[in-house]
Amino acid sequence: MDRLRWWLLGSSVPVAAACAVSAATAGPDPVGDLALAALGIATAVVLWTAGRSRSARWRGWRLFALAPVLPVLGQVAVLVAGPRDPVLEVALRWLPTVPGQVLAAAGILTLVPPARRRGGPRAAVELALFLIACVLVLQVLVLDPVPGWRDLTPAGSAVLAVATVVTSATVAAAVLLLGVVEARRQRTALVLLAAVALLAPGRVLVAAGLVLLGAAALLDPGPCPDPDAQGPGGRRLSGRSTALRQVLPHLAMTAACLGAAAVSLSGHRVSPVVAVGGSLCAVLAVLHRWVTAREEEELGARLRRSEAYFRSLVAASSDAVLILDRTLQVSWTSPTLGTALGDPAAVPVGTDLLALLHPDDVLPVSRALAPGAGDGGDPSGLLRLRLRHADGTWRVLEASVSDLRSDTVVGAVVLHCRDTTERVAREHTLEQVAFTDPVTGLPNRAGCERTLEQALAEGGSSPRSLLLVELDGIDAVREDAGRDVVTEVLVEVARRLRATVRAGDPVMRVGGGAFAVLAGGPPQAVDLLADRCLSVVEQPLHTSAGVFDLGADIGVVEFAAAGSVAELMTRAELAVRAACAAGTGTPLRYRPALSSAAERRARLREDLPGAWDRGELSVLFQPVVSLAERRATGVEALLRWTHPRLGEVPPAEFVPVAERAGVIGELQRWALEQAATAALPLAHGGTPLRLGVNISASHVAARTLVRDVAAVLESTGLPPERLILEVTEATLASEGEHVAADIRALRLMGVHVALDDFGTGRSSLAHLTRLPIDVLKLDRSFVLRIDRDRETRALCESVVGIAAALGLDVVAEGVETPAQLGALRAAGCGFAQGFLLGRPMRVQELVEVLDRGAGVVWPGLVGSH
Repeated sequence: MDRLRWWLLGSSVPVAAACAVSAATAGPDPVGDLALAALGIATAVVLWTAGRSRSARWRGWRLFALAPVLPVLGQVAVLVAGPRDPVLEVALRWLPTVPGQVLAAAGILTLVPPARRRGGPRAAVELALFLIACVLVLQVLVLDPVPGWRDLTPAGSAVLAVATVVTSATVAAAVLLLGVVEARRQRTALVLLAAVALLAPGRVLVAAGLVLLGAAALLDPGPCPDPDAQGPGGRRLSGRSTALRQVLPHLAMTAACLGAAAVSLSGHRVSPVVAVGGSLCAVLAVLHRWVTAREEEELGARLRRSEAYFRSLVAASSDAVLILDRTLQVSWTSPTLGTALGDPAAVPVGTDLLALLHPDDVLPVSRALAPGAGDGGDPSGLLRLRLRHADGTWRVLEASVSDLRSDTVVGAVVLHCRDTTERVAREHTLEQVAFTDPVTGLPNRAGCERTLEQALAEGGSSPRSLLLVELDGIDAVREDAGRDVVTEVLVEVARRLRATVRAGDPVMRVGGGAFAVLAGGPPQAVDLLADRCLSVVEQPLHTSAGVFDLGADIGVVEFAAAGSVAELMTRAELAVRAACAAGTGTPLRYRPALSSAAERRARLREDLPGAWDRGELSVLFQPVVSLAERRATGVEALLRWTHPRLGEVPPAEFVPVAERAGVIGELQRWALEQAATAALPLAHGGTPLRLGVNISASHVAARTLVRDVAAVLESTGLPPERLILEVTEATLASEGEHVAADIRALRLMGVHVALDDFGTGRSSLAHLTRLPIDVLKLDRSFVLRIDRDRETRALCESVVGIAAALGLDVVAEGVETPAQLGALRAAGCGFAQGFLLGRPMRVQELVEVLDRGAGVVWPGLVGSH
């Protein structure tokens, strides 16, 4: 019984430190026993704290933390009971450690990954093998050196057997944990196994074992939350050391065999425990090998089925799969790739992929597949590459890139390729259609914008300019010879422009008769190029319908003056319009003043609608004087616009804006109504004054003139014979029967029609016999030199005579000097108006002028004869 007490008190019970503390506190050294007890309690605190930080459940290290508390209960029981029987003392000290040992073994098993705890018979066989091997090792290393342990009573032998089995179970659980734990927790499992190993032999190493036990708890990083997470070098953090698990059962078998051999070689009799245990280890080793072989066979079968399944999927897929190793050499290709390239061996295994590519694709593909470049480097995640077909052509493949070189299992680059040769060809064709002018073969407006965007994006230190060439006379060619000849002309102009510019300067047709040239070089060189372009365009054009002469207007704008394509084109068009208005036949460069004028027109266009409702528009009246009576017989209504920010805006500026804005009809209806209302009471000597109102061509073309005039006459009560509508010759002579019909309808109503601005443009005396008019108004260009130029005076006299013969009244506009007025009287002109006779004035001022002179409106410097 003393020997049993000596062994139990001298050896530590299992790994859980509970048994170690129980044995330590029973020794003959009270100070040492108390120190070991304190160390065990401190270890329990560390285990509890570490377990609490790992999980909120009662598992793992928190189960370990309960084990050291139970031996303290046995120590307290010994102190309270004070037994003198050694067997009873051993029982009181040891029995409370049994639950601690069970908790320790359970705590170790809870550290095993859940998938391994449900691993089937293999884990059970391994645990049984480790348990029996540990029992044999303890039998050989611990019990056999103790003299006389075989002389124990049956009760003592039972106690000793239970202690051995419990201790072995704890060590076996630690060994099992080392084989199945995740790779990131192997260090923790190794420290835990060392702690168990130090706690098993005896009380001498208990302190070191307790320290390592606490260190193992502190080193534990916990289960991996992400099964697919990877650590440095691409190693999976949740991966398991399968090689170590394969070796550990063999090590356990080897340890058991060496222990049995050591007993035999030392001359001791082999005990039944060693014999039976060795036999069981051999049987369990064979069983483990059989179970492992079955699992490997099942795993191999699953892998073969999975590989066959995915091979069939890859073979049946329309996309080709290309696998490259870390050096971009071909590792495997699917049959679909060989079909797409017309040769199964078109991409042989072991060949460098870059050596098979089109030379232009080598650099971009190598950059895209470089480590760390991402999936192809393209925002779409697709990589375009070209491989040679068996017929010598290049096939275009579009590949999605999966870079798995960081994956330790795969370690390759996988390309999922799709043959897009036909699609690329169609896209190229559509691009040609979308960006190419079908007539000249030059880039169209969309192509021009794309070219300009690229040029703006590239930037560069050398200056660049845009030349916008607008052909003049192309409409005349269409009218005289038809569209086919216009096509010949455009093709020839495009050829001349391409031959004139430098090889690197693109020529583009931006629509109609407009061409654009992107020229590089300093401003002086660009101006010379513009002059040459103008010269080649103005040269005679020989066509199937004869020879035609064209002109051109060229606007030049520098790239530095614009920040976008839209702004660049807008400024070029402003320069072209300015060149057209100048009529000098020379290129014109863009200047900021052109933008100011365009901004002014844009503001007028925006502010004009509704200006009459806001009170910004007014109607002024200019008297029309009878040269025979020297009295005012009529007035002409003139519109004026006082803009709140721009001030006075002349009609010559805002009327074209109204026509382009589509509000000319509303504007003229308002002006006609205001003028008729104001002129209704105007009369002198009992004879009402006639009212002249200008009518724009747009209002006539809208076919609402008759309805509008009738509505105004009805609403104001103005007699129709007092109203004179002033229309230009171009409006009356324009094509369309509705114009003549509207004029006849107005004349039938009693309204008079005046031919305004006669003598400008293509005025013809022959028109006077065909146009339905009552009054002929001579343009100020006739009157300007009538007093100084004999030919002008003769022409004016002829027109006046013809008008008198046709029964038309003649009104001369723009009379500003007494000499002009005298010459008109001498020529027989009946009526006149101008600043000499009266400026445009408000109706109140006009009434005062007429009342003051008793209706006479005549300058004092002009004689009565």
